[in-house]
Amino acid sequence: MDKALVNFLTVVQLVWWPLRKLTNAIRFIVSPVLHAVVFILSPIWIVGSFMLLPFIHLAKGLFHIITLPLQVKWLERIETLYIYLGTAGLIGCMTGAVLYFIFKFLSSSLSIDATSRVKPRKGRTTAEFRSARREKQDRILASMPPTQVVLDKASRRRRHGLLSQTIVEEEDSDF
Repeated sequence: MDKALVNFLTVVQLVWWPLRKLTNAIRFIVSPVLHAVVFILSPIWIVGSFMLLPFIHLAKGLFHIITLPLQVKWLERIETLYIYLGTAGLIGCMTGAVLYFIFKFLSSSLSIDATSRVKPRKGRTTAEFRSARREKQDRILASMPPTQVVLDKASRRRRHGLLSQTIVEEEDSDF
């Protein structure tokens, strides 16, 4: 044998020997203590297991009912289909993950992320513009003296739609 291997195994044996003796001594000391603890606690264990026997029986029955479909022979008939669909699902998930990471890499390297497209507007929004215009009109109306409004009873509300529009007739042209 190689001299280095012999030296290595000798060192391992010299290191292991005291550890083995220590574990045997601990086991020798602890073993009677453990036997005494088990002897003292065994009546408690027997009474406790007797009290829990209905619940244990109920749990075993429920487990048997839940696993009943797995014990039926028809499951063997669809085993091939189950393996096929499971494999197809795994391949689909892996392909989707690979495509997702490729897309994320390309979109971040080409700076075409959806977050990079959104640019905040620096101008006023429509609501801000309308509220400012309304405030301006209110200030103008508040500074003017109140006037009396005279309603012309002759003017009627105009209808909107086709009836209020004028029909323009076209003349024949030479073109």
